[in-house]
Amino acid sequence: MTHLHLDLETRSTVDIKKAGADVYARHPSTDVWCAGFAFDDEPAGLFGRGLPANENVTRVRVHIERGGTVVSHNSAFELAIWNHVMVPRYGWPVLKPEQCICTMAMAYAMSLPGSLDGAAAAVGLDQQKDMKAWRVMLQLSQPRKMMAAECPHCNSEGRIGNRICPRCDGNVDIAVPVWYTPESHPEKFETLYAYCKQDVEVERQLFKRLLPLSQDEQEMWLIDQRINQRGVQVDIKAVKAAKAIVMAEKARLDAEMRLVTGNAVATCNAAGQLTDWLRYRGVEVASIAKNDVVDLLALPTLPDDCRKALKLRQEAAKSSTAKLDAMLLGVCDDGRMRGLFQYHGAGTGRWAGRRAQPQNYPRSSMPQSEIDEIFAMLEAA
Repeated sequence: MTHLHLDLETRSTVDIKKAGADVYARHPSTDVWCAGFAFDDEPAGLFGRGLPANENVTRVRVHIERGGTVVSHNSAFELAIWNHVMVPRYGWPVLKPEQCICTMAMAYAMSLPGSLDGAAAAVGLDQQKDMKAWRVMLQLSQPRKMMAAECPHCNSEGRIGNRICPRCDGNVDIAVPVWYTPESHPEKFETLYAYCKQDVEVERQLFKRLLPLSQDEQEMWLIDQRINQRGVQVDIKAVKAAKAIVMAEKARLDAEMRLVTGNAVATCNAAGQLTDWLRYRGVEVASIAKNDVVDLLALPTLPDDCRKALKLRQEAAKSSTAKLDAMLLGVCDDGRMRGLFQYHGAGTGRWAGRRAQPQNYPRSSMPQSEIDEIFAMLEAA
């Protein structure tokens, strides 16, 4: 059986770590700089923008079109980019999960690190990451700062009248992203191309060292892909309302903290300020971590104002917007979060959560009538 080893280098304005591969792949700013590939033990090749035509590109197309096997590290990413960028934008055939073999899944199944470099090191591959090339790859994956001469909103000195233009004075939140290109920075792209081919080679050698998934486990991985692609529906309106309520509660608790401590502690999260204030009040404290706060509150000699401040910190710890923010950042245009579960994320074989981590939500003990009432309140908020 012929294996096609594949690696894609991309660019986007989206932070993939926060938003996930699907939001990243579906964003209009996302594009592919180059694709590295190799058939079995043949030399690695490249195709993409700024690269000369490669005679093997037709073989890649035919291989995928006929349902040939594609090996990659973190196939979920390659699937998302291929089917949301390469297919609609460049006319490539659809890549199906059933065609894919994922060396990340194989590594996880052996309780090895999930990263390409970590897994390669774990199996004894003599491959050192080129840190300079890695930094160039990160640089090319994001928009660069707009230079004054390129900005249509100001003069060549970066000014609008007597004011510095806000679009090109170092503010990265510009209306139109500006990218490095193979034409403007050929040396950077030569580094990127070499980096991409090296990743193909490392992945190929890793594939040879790892144990293949059993037929049952490969089927389980395919089920995992279907689950992750189906996603989880998010009530965006309720999430935004819940976040507004949490932020209002945090503001109230912070105001109470300032009142109790005489403005010595600015917020409930100001651990250093709270520790210093407690010591000033005569309380011996080394830390105000969760368990330490519990121990301090159990002291019968704890002053009332110190007890109040510690209880405020406890209460504020329950008012986190982290999961709500993860939902808003990671939801696709159809209202669903995808890619939330990592196959074989733990050594026991169970799934691990990613980003919003829905399997870690507290199990509800309220009757459905109260839940419905809360959602009605959120709707009205």
